[in-house]
Amino acid sequence: MLTKKRLVFLGILLVLFGFRLAFGLCKEFWFEDELQVYLIGLKFYTTGNFPYFGPDIVYTHTQIPGALQGLVVGLPFFILHLPEAPYLLLNLLSMGALCLLALYFQKKFPQVPYWFTWLWLLSCPWTLNYSTHIINPSYVLFGAVLFFIGFFESVPKLSIGFIKTHIAFFLMGFSLFWIYQFHMSWILLLPFIALAFFLKRHELKSSILPFFIGSLMSAAFLIPTFWVYGFHSGSTSVSSNVVFNVENIKDIFTVLTRFLSFASYELPRFLNMENKSFFAFLMEHPFAAPFIAFVAFFGIVQVGYLIIAFFLKNAAKDFAWIKYITATAVFITYLSFFFSVKGPSAHTYYILFPLAMMYSFYCWQALFSKRWFRALMMTMLLSGFITSGVVMHINYQKSSMYKTRSIPLKAIQEKDYKILGERRSYDKNP
Repeated sequence: MLTKKRLVFLGILLVLFGFRLAFGLCKEFWFEDELQVYLIGLKFYTTGNFPYFGPDIVYTHTQIPGALQGLVVGLPFFILHLPEAPYLLLNLLSMGALCLLALYFQKKFPQVPYWFTWLWLLSCPWTLNYSTHIINPSYVLFGAVLFFIGFFESVPKLSIGFIKTHIAFFLMGFSLFWIYQFHMSWILLLPFIALAFFLKRHELKSSILPFFIGSLMSAAFLIPTFWVYGFHSGSTSVSSNVVFNVENIKDIFTVLTRFLSFASYELPRFLNMENKSFFAFLMEHPFAAPFIAFVAFFGIVQVGYLIIAFFLKNAAKDFAWIKYITATAVFITYLSFFFSVKGPSAHTYYILFPLAMMYSFYCWQALFSKRWFRALMMTMLLSGFITSGVVMHINYQKSSMYKTRSIPLKAIQEKDYKILGERRSYDKNP
């Protein structure tokens, strides 16, 4: 039986789901990257042709193999013949994953108030801007959360008994090939998998088979592509994007700060300022200006503290494990850009979001015993919601699908994706 407290909690979650959905619907729709991902699913729905390939890799004119991207965008149209349909599924997936992560953190960090854990995970800039609107990195979050919960629980010094070992390895296997079909960053997970198997080398019976079963469940959506186009269709998408890029050697601090920004209130990146200065942007929104300025400044402070906290004494007995795993992950990510065709854009390693959040909670938890810090974080959350409301309003007017919603609606109704737009010339889907 649901108690009054649980009913209130469920009501708040429902409101947060509506807020996240509305935010995503107001995000960019007409920019080429978002539009092309949307068209992959719309083309599947309107033609009925199986989507053998997913997102485009623009820099090398290739595509990621696998059907998942086309299915998660296209299948909702069969149920709800509206342009918003794919957003509903995406937000169900991302919010479900974040709620699972919140439950895990609530058990892992009992010193952190539950109101902060839930509100922060569901409203921080990176989970609002990259898990609520249709673009391929938005689907990475679902797999990343499942993967890292599995990984944390596979490390004996970090495990809290949240899930059994066999479930942990099942989640890691499933997540690996889920993310494989959405983004090239899947390769960053391989060192974590290797470490997990090494640490559980005496329990191989409870790790290898579940990992294989989990992998098979998501990799099943790759089988049609390999069957029709051959295994070279997968290797080509990887090898053609591996280019030695010595220019990225200078970017170690950039990689570090952008990694830590996942767990902070990073704001300027997500403001639609149209080449205006930040001060000019604030002057256009005088009512919200104090709140926007506060979170923008506080986000920088958060990153600074998370760097300093690495060297501070921490009462958590397992902090050494998480900080060295985090440092190693940042270094491996930095090295990976030596072989990347592009520079270290933060969204390209958004897959590490749960790890950044995990590290940050270790750093914050002791501070929550202080009243001033709880008040500070509450102020950040309130200011953040106001800021997100302003961003939502701006995006709705300037870049959302609601500028001309009739176009995608007509494409759905007439089952002709070309009404909305043409797929890129290197699209391999029939």
